[in-house]
Amino acid sequence: MTGVTLAQMGIRAISFDLDETLWPLEPVIVDAEVAFYQWLEAHCPRLTARYNVEQLRARRMEVVQNNPSLRSDVTRSRAEGLRLALADCGYSGAEAEPAMAVFQHARNQVVPFNDVSSSLADLSFHYRLASLTNGNADVTATPLGHYFDCILAATLELPAKPAPDMFRQACLELGVQPEALLHIGDNPQADIEGAREFGCRTGWINRTEMKWPDDFAAADIVLNDLFDLVALAPPLPGVGG
Repeated sequence: MTGVTLAQMGIRAISFDLDETLWPLEPVIVDAEVAFYQWLEAHCPRLTARYNVEQLRARRMEVVQNNPSLRSDVTRSRAEGLRLALADCGYSGAEAEPAMAVFQHARNQVVPFNDVSSSLADLSFHYRLASLTNGNADVTATPLGHYFDCILAATLELPAKPAPDMFRQACLELGVQPEALLHIGDNPQADIEGAREFGCRTGWINRTEMKWPDDFAAADIVLNDLFDLVALAPPLPGVGG
């Protein structure tokens, strides 16, 4: 849908994925797992003598395989995997809560892409904004939290995208019909297919020049960054026209 403005699309609100859409994921996860493991080394040495970072990650994956519903709650699955590992090493499991707090604090130390903050500021002048994530970043603890009117994260009670639940809840909280919500994300299945199936408009942010997978219907708009999205929005007062 090249050249069509957001007004022409009938957009009244915009939702955003977080990881790899508003900030890079890998650096923050690496740092969070380092901080997490260092805390465990200091407080649970029997555990770190038995498990390295990769083995703890594998323990978490075992938990998800045994309880697939936990795919929608990465914090709970990580905590449960840690409790099992702690029990393996003779700990009570009470250590999981402070360890997870260390992980979560580091998980929220995100560095947004350069286009994000100013673009959200511009877009928030015209649209109500929402964040919808399958991950466990707490956007309110990041530099971007104040831009959002609706903040949703996948849990057991609110299944992960591409399930319709978060899109439905966003529409309810933002007070718009699905066709008036534009969802922006990097994942063709979770973000674009999920939003499209619910009836939302879709914007694929393709920061890495990926090829669109042939087995998914195309997004309504394709963006290199959020500056491209701002260019489709009405101008700010006193700017242009």
